[in-house]
Amino acid sequence: MPLGASISLKKNILYSKFLPYEMASTIHRDQTPFLDSITKDSEGSYLIQCETIMPEVTPKMIDWWFAWHMPESERYKLWHPRDHVSSKLVVDTSSFETDKEKYIGIDSFVTEYIGGELNKLCISFKKPSLFGFDYLQEDKETAVCAKVVDTSRHIEIGSLTHYVKQTDHGSVMQSSFWLGKDSQHQNQILNLLIKPLLRLQTIKSFFLNDRLVCNLYIHCSEEMNHLSKFLPDLYAEMNDL
Repeated sequence: MPLGASISLKKNILYSKFLPYEMASTIHRDQTPFLDSITKDSEGSYLIQCETIMPEVTPKMIDWWFAWHMPESERYKLWHPRDHVSSKLVVDTSSFETDKEKYIGIDSFVTEYIGGELNKLCISFKKPSLFGFDYLQEDKETAVCAKVVDTSRHIEIGSLTHYVKQTDHGSVMQSSFWLGKDSQHQNQILNLLIKPLLRLQTIKSFFLNDRLVCNLYIHCSEEMNHLSKFLPDLYAEMNDL
């Protein structure tokens, strides 16, 4: 899908319970077919699921991409030239040996537009085992997992997984975003006061609503489809293949 492509904001939203991020492995490996959809539960929380076909892309390339792009804004902008603004790290990962070491356990501070609204986020990449991926077959699959904090409000707003599996013609990426389920303030004292309020739909709706969620679905679809177009050549160039 080219950047700027239009997806209707009237995309159907399903109303149902859904599995938590700790069971991401079940969603991505065991639920067939993977449901490209937006689901909203009775508490006003959301699960966004977006599938991207990636010809000529391998899971290894995805691990390399997340390791390579984070330290520099220019690299981050390649991913979505219109919406991505900046990216920075507060630690030097250049001495780390493997691609996974260069992003798992790392906090990436990004600024990006989603649906025309500027967002300042901290994406904290986690071990896949925390998301239910107790094992991953090397070279055949990978899972990029993270927690997301809105740094303007200092509120943890959700979790995400990009699960990539090898196919005969490249890879398929399944992206899932859990929003609003376990929102909490980063300040422990304030969190005691605010967390109960964040569970209320009326309060949650101020920072999480159908339009924002649909815009995030569009953003994910655009950036992942765009990534699939340039990543194979970039990976070959940067790795002297």
